[in-house]
Amino acid sequence: MGLSLGSLGWLPLKAEPAAADSAVIQQFCMAAFNSAFARAGKTPPQGMGAFTCDCLDQRIREGDDLGSARETCTMEASRRFPLPKG
Repeated sequence: MGLSLGSLGWLPLKAEPAAADSAVIQQFCMAAFNSAFARAGKTPPQGMGAFTCDCLDQRIREGDDLGSARETCTMEASRRFPLPKG
């Protein structure tokens, strides 16, 4: 019982690297974002995850390293989506 090439027909033959990279960044970012809020027992404001992950993707594509992009986007998201204290 093996994997036939026909079963991979849904895969694109050629993908745009930037689009593929963005999709991976978005998936990992949203998973980490949701996990962080779940561990904290909090619900993020509507749109905060998408904003943060879009920012991270953009910063990385512009050449920032992951740490710098994360720091910048976390600060920007905190300003745009202030969380209640406590």
